[in-house]
Amino acid sequence: MEYDAAKAELIRHAGITDDFYDSGFLGCLRPYNGIKACNFHSVIEALLSVGESIARPKLIERELVEAVFVITVKARNWAITDGSMLVRNQLISNEDREQMRAWIEIIEFIMLDLLQGQSSHDCIDRYCEYVAEFGWGENDAFFIPLLAAAIETEDVGDRLQGLCAAVAKLGPKGAIILSSLRRARQREWKWYEPHDRCTAEMRHFIDQAVAAVGGKSI
Repeated sequence: MEYDAAKAELIRHAGITDDFYDSGFLGCLRPYNGIKACNFHSVIEALLSVGESIARPKLIERELVEAVFVITVKARNWAITDGSMLVRNQLISNEDREQMRAWIEIIEFIMLDLLQGQSSHDCIDRYCEYVAEFGWGENDAFFIPLLAAAIETEDVGDRLQGLCAAVAKLGPKGAIILSSLRRARQREWKWYEPHDRCTAEMRHFIDQAVAAVGGKSI
C-alpha cells in the first residue's frame, strides 16, 4: 500500500475525515454492530505501510500519528475500560472485549517500535503471534515480504518462533518464503546457551514452517 493510501486508510478508520468508514475500526463501535477482524488487519497493513515514514524522519506528520492514537484511545474508552459505553450497556461480550484489547495492544506496540526507529519488518512479531493463533486476514499477501525480511534479520532471536508459526498459517501461500527459511536454517543460533540446543530449537521451528507451506524437509 502506498503512503498516501495507507495514511487515508488510517484516517478513515479513525473517523477523523468526512469520508470515514461507517463500519471501520471505530465506526463499528458507535453505533455498535460487532467488532470486525478485517478492520484490525487493515489498520495493521496501513500502519506498516507508513512504517518507514515514522521510523526514519525526525519530523512525522501530525495527522498520521493522531489517527493511530485516536483509534487506540477511543476504542479503549468505548469498548474496553470498566464503565465504557459498550461495557456499561452490556453490548460487547467479554470475548470481543478481550479481542479488542489484544488488537489495541498490538497496534500500540507496533507504533511504539516504529517511533523508536525500527523498520516495519522488525515490528511484526506480536502481530505474527496473533495470526498464528487466530489466522490471517484477506490481506495476508502484503505481509509475506515482511515475514521474509524478519526471518533473515540477524538479531531475530526468539521472535523466530512466532514468525515461523505465522508462516505456517499461510499454508501453500507461504512457499515464497522457503528460500528465507532455508537460509535461516543454515545459521547457528546463539541467543541463549548452550548454542547447539538453541540452534536445534530454532531449526525445529523452521522445519515446522517449511512442512506447513509444502516444502521438502531440509
